[in-house]
Amino acid sequence: MKFEYGVIAVLGFLVLGILALVASNPSEIPHWKTLDSITIEREIFSDDPEIFAKTVEKEDSTCYTSQNGNLFCYGKPRMHEEHGVSLVIGENGIQGEIHFDPIDKGVDYFTIQNMTQIDGNRAMITLADKDYSIGGRDGVIYSIDEEFEYSVVLEKFDSFIAKCNNYEGTVVTLVQYLGITTIDSTDYFMTWHTPAHFDDGIRCDYPEIMQYSMEHNFGEL
Repeated sequence: MKFEYGVIAVLGFLVLGILALVASNPSEIPHWKTLDSITIEREIFSDDPEIFAKTVEKEDSTCYTSQNGNLFCYGKPRMHEEHGVSLVIGENGIQGEIHFDPIDKGVDYFTIQNMTQIDGNRAMITLADKDYSIGGRDGVIYSIDEEFEYSVVLEKFDSFIAKCNNYEGTVVTLVQYLGITTIDSTDYFMTWHTPAHFDDGIRCDYPEIMQYSMEHNFGEL
């Protein structure tokens, strides 16, 4: 009997150890190792090979170097009511759409339900299903069926997969947070998004795909 209790105790410690390892190293979970095979799309908005140089040369452009040492530039945002958008171009060919949302209004697109400033560039983001779906004239091609709500603190340059774009998980959308900027005395959250793909797909589990991708270093962003 003592031997049986000893075996149970040892097994219990092993299980706890494995759970702790998974919690601290989510990339060690087999289906999340797929994150290493992600390919971020190029030239999705423009196939002009000079688009980056042209953006840099514009007087109203802004350039920044990411935490991974990549140079990106974007033009003066086009404002619509209280929000703005612009095209962000990387020297490495990655392109995306950047959003400027007043911090007193929050952010609300894709699975982003809201953002609130904590201090400096730190912000609390809330992600939720929002009955999100993608469709066209032929009907819905993808929808998020799970109900979820997930909040986490973001630092400048944090990136994550915001959603899958098909059920196979071969096409996803990446979002990166760029902190807060001030335009004409108004403070704005800056986020931008770009598509990426996996040849063999990734599991579209929510909010796990967001949690684990936030731990991943997307080196080209």
